[in-house]
Amino acid sequence: MNIIKPDTNIDFVGTRHIAGGISLLLVIVSIALFVVKGPNWGIDFTGGTEIHLDFTEQVDIAEVRGALSAIAASDQASSGGEIAVQQIGADGDYEFIVRIQDPEFGTKGVKDDIKLALEKTFGATWIDELAFDAQVGSRLTVSYTGSPTPIPDIQAAVGHIDGANVQSALDDNTIYVRLPGLSAQIEDTLRSEIARDFEVLKVDSVGPKVGGELRRQGFSALVFTLALVMIYIAVRFELAFAPGAVLALIHDVVVVTGIFVITGHEFNLPMVGALLTIIGYSLNDTIVIYDRIRENMRRYRRRDTASLINASINETLGRTLATSITTGLAMTAFLVLGGPVIETFALAILLGVIFGTYSTIFVASPTILIMEDMRPHLERIFSPVAARKKAEEEAAGASTAAGARREERRARRDAPVDVPDAG
Repeated sequence: MNIIKPDTNIDFVGTRHIAGGISLLLVIVSIALFVVKGPNWGIDFTGGTEIHLDFTEQVDIAEVRGALSAIAASDQASSGGEIAVQQIGADGDYEFIVRIQDPEFGTKGVKDDIKLALEKTFGATWIDELAFDAQVGSRLTVSYTGSPTPIPDIQAAVGHIDGANVQSALDDNTIYVRLPGLSAQIEDTLRSEIARDFEVLKVDSVGPKVGGELRRQGFSALVFTLALVMIYIAVRFELAFAPGAVLALIHDVVVVTGIFVITGHEFNLPMVGALLTIIGYSLNDTIVIYDRIRENMRRYRRRDTASLINASINETLGRTLATSITTGLAMTAFLVLGGPVIETFALAILLGVIFGTYSTIFVASPTILIMEDMRPHLERIFSPVAARKKAEEEAAGASTAAGARREERRARRDAPVDVPDAG
């Protein structure tokens, strides 16, 4: 069964100016939202802790939030480090995701207790410098004055603080004090405040330095992918085809990102993977139409480029819709039934399928017309010798053709005229 009739002739190219204006508006709005509002960065990019809890009995989300508010109240130095609690799973599942993006969250009270204990034992001037290091976990780096102090003596001074563990450092008069982990604090708090059993299914912790590096690497992956796509299209087809493909891919990535900013969905590593997948999907769709355009250009050399592009889009429209609908239905099922773990990826791919199909037809293909119109100007700028030679050849050809026409007219004029015999 054909989705599209063989004689279908929709004028896609004729609407390119309207579609171009809509696409430009979507891209500008998406970029403005990204800059002004900013995405909801996940802990993959900002650093922090994410804990997955599974209660065996019925628990209301308000109870979990209320129990954890004690940690937030005691942490006066936390800057924007409030605890976000999200209930996940189907009805009857009492699973919660607890997210804290501030790497120092919950450590203020413990740090103050350790400082007071050390000053009480060794004197108020014993501590030279005390710094928190979130890159290697919850750890205090303590530099002290005077002669070296044995590690057991320091451990005895802070031994009354649960989870505080003293370790030696490479530098002289420097020690590390490992703090109790945030997940352990949350677990202890919940067990004391909520009289129901639960299990910690997963704990993810990322330091802010690692998160920043992941963000830079994710952005670099997108940029390098787009650059390689341009080179690939230019080599496989020709240079006039490459800008359209790259513009379509940029359009898809920017618009999908803008929608995620509007909806407040978390921007994390699965989102970067989804954007790279969108680039691959949209590129595959674009190459199919580009192949047909190239075939038609070779087959119908006398037809204008606009009608060739329009015919090529219509000829591949059935295949494009079949692929997009099938992929969209699969992603919709993942989005509805897959749960929060795959929600970000499924939503991004579903949006990518929609905008990827749109951009292939209304962005990538019509851009070929613009590049064909700009070809003579680009050749004069980037290859003046070749452009001058081509112009000379065209002029010589035109001169030869004009001379041939003159000779033909002269031959007709000088040709003897047959006069009929009067007799």
